[in-house]
Amino acid sequence: MVHGPWFMDYCYAQEIPLGTWRIHNSYNAIHSIAVSSQKVYAASSNGIVVANTDNSLSTLTKLDGLSGVDITSIAFDQTRNQLLISYADGMLDIIRPSEIISYSSLKNSPTISGSKKINHVMVQGGVAYLSADYGVVVFDLAQLEVKETWRDLGPAGQLLAIRESTVLGDSIFLATQNGVLAGLLTDNLLDFANWKRFNQGAFNAVVQSVASFNGKVYAAIDGAGLYMRQNGVWSLDYFPGSDFNALTANTNLLITEGNNLWALNASGTLTQIQDDKIQKPVFANQDGAGKFWIGDLRNGLISDKSGSFQSYIPNGPTFSGGFRLNLNSANQLFAVSGGYTTNFLPAGKNENINVFAAGLWGTEASFFTLDVTDVDFKSTKIFVSSFGSGLQVVENSSSNIYTNANSPLSTNRITAIASAPDGLWITNYGAVLSLHLLKNDNTWESFSFPIAAAQFPTELLVDRIGQVWMVLNPAQGGGILVYSREKNQHVYLNEVAGSGALPSRSVFSITADREGQVWVGTNAGVAYFPNPAQVFSGSINSAKPIFNGRFLLRDETVTAIAADGGNRKWMGTQRGLWLFDPFGEKQIYNFNAANSPLLSDRIVDIEIHPVTGEVFFVTERGVVSYRSDATASQPAFDKVKIFPNPVTAEFTGNVSISGLSTDATVKVTDVSGKLIWQTYANGGTATWDVRDYSGKRAATGMYLVIAVSQDGSDSIVGKIAVIN
Repeated sequence: MVHGPWFMDYCYAQEIPLGTWRIHNSYNAIHSIAVSSQKVYAASSNGIVVANTDNSLSTLTKLDGLSGVDITSIAFDQTRNQLLISYADGMLDIIRPSEIISYSSLKNSPTISGSKKINHVMVQGGVAYLSADYGVVVFDLAQLEVKETWRDLGPAGQLLAIRESTVLGDSIFLATQNGVLAGLLTDNLLDFANWKRFNQGAFNAVVQSVASFNGKVYAAIDGAGLYMRQNGVWSLDYFPGSDFNALTANTNLLITEGNNLWALNASGTLTQIQDDKIQKPVFANQDGAGKFWIGDLRNGLISDKSGSFQSYIPNGPTFSGGFRLNLNSANQLFAVSGGYTTNFLPAGKNENINVFAAGLWGTEASFFTLDVTDVDFKSTKIFVSSFGSGLQVVENSSSNIYTNANSPLSTNRITAIASAPDGLWITNYGAVLSLHLLKNDNTWESFSFPIAAAQFPTELLVDRIGQVWMVLNPAQGGGILVYSREKNQHVYLNEVAGSGALPSRSVFSITADREGQVWVGTNAGVAYFPNPAQVFSGSINSAKPIFNGRFLLRDETVTAIAADGGNRKWMGTQRGLWLFDPFGEKQIYNFNAANSPLLSDRIVDIEIHPVTGEVFFVTERGVVSYRSDATASQPAFDKVKIFPNPVTAEFTGNVSISGLSTDATVKVTDVSGKLIWQTYANGGTATWDVRDYSGKRAATGMYLVIAVSQDGSDSIVGKIAVIN
């Protein structure tokens, strides 16, 4: 069958070009704010929100050139119109209108041992004082170099972590891990003996913050209160026994204490700043008009700039990190925050399920929010599991919650769920009846196994023939338990020959690929079962791919595996990402936080959009995605699409041709029929680098794209324009 020519929209708004990344930062937790005459900058852990005078928002992330993640503090240098950003690893970024300068000398300094974390940045005149875990760096803002470093400021010259600094007159005051230090800026402050120490009584504690306001110095001491220094004497001023986040001096002294925000004016009047949106304030500042800008851990950047308080949050997830991703039938991506700690105790996370669709993030407020571990779908039902609250089943406007009070669940601690033709499979952690089936008629079946480790399942997979694979907690014995309801049999797989021959019984990930093979990630690499039906044959050994003459990733803990439309294997570890060919024998990519926009090398989960090929990675610091060149395919051509089209002179990447039949042959010709390029699809997508066989970029003009199915029975013809 030959289809007629097809024509393409330019793009869908939610798509990104092949080979490009996007970072899905959460900006709901803001911990530092800097104000310039034109903009307000607000820092989350992974990026910066920029609030412009026209109320528009923009962001700065690793994709824009930031050095990394784990931002600790920001400050604005008005004189030189530059923003300073500090990081936990010791990096310092200087953001100018036309460039970003990354200052790495402190991070890479061989003379600084131990933590290089910069805790706070204060701009004063021509220098910035960088309060760090090892001392204070005096940084020249014009020359962008270190003038001097005051290190080891303890009473006997030992290490002393500095949390913040403030200047009043000719003196600088430091909030430290033990009291306050004060020094004359005209003295030799390299000498620890030239510092005056306040570390007795209430000051014999961590000082959270210091600020100078109205000719006085204020020190916030957790568990003691807010102290004021006037005429050389410290006295308790406010909030005895309270815990603090930050002090900021501007029109008022702004104090974040507990979950409260206070403003102390020059007359000594203390006023609480209250609004429903101000829930967990940790930082506050004021602009030139006296308007408040508040950093809140729930509602992001909050301001009364327009009168009433509003949140200024760029679109993104509502939480950083994450635990699991899952796609529904409409290919909407659901993200859950997770429900337990590394010791399998309830994590106490109270987060909405997040949903990514049409390029935007939203939330589902009608589902469980506390310690959510998984989400799955079946027909018109949505299933949500929790590590403590049981199972929620939502259908249309109704919601049923199953717990140990109204179901066979024993502990209410569910680690994973998986839908199947016969119902929903559920793993119940810490229970003798550790596996349950909620059948389609809403009745239950429950199963126990004579293996102690089987009481502690962590991951769940239902393979192509309906067998249930339970990954078991390595700390409780590990391995994999496979159960067949049809055969009423189970088998325990571990590292023993004949019983699975896994690389290790410490299993951390599992998936089924396009051919139905089951792939397993352990703390000693990867293995797979070519024929899962044979696990009950009496003796079964996994296959171990060989890469570079060694077992695949044998030195890595493989925490996530996913197979893309080309049946290639994406593998996440604690040291980055790998993409291998379908057999795990050829490396295609290796990404980490140093060579890519990954927010962390620790990969938690992977999910792949079958239509676009975008691969989503949950890291311990948040979600990022990469547009890959493989998509799920169909037996026949279906909604074939070229992106981008037309191809302009500015475009230097690969064109994607998606919606193809499985592993189709794709040819690009000019309008006269001359062959320019030929390739094969990865699953349902082929790519063209807009070059001919000689490597020369295709000339301006119209080109034909001819795709032929693998068996030659079906074909389709399209057009693509190149404009140089």
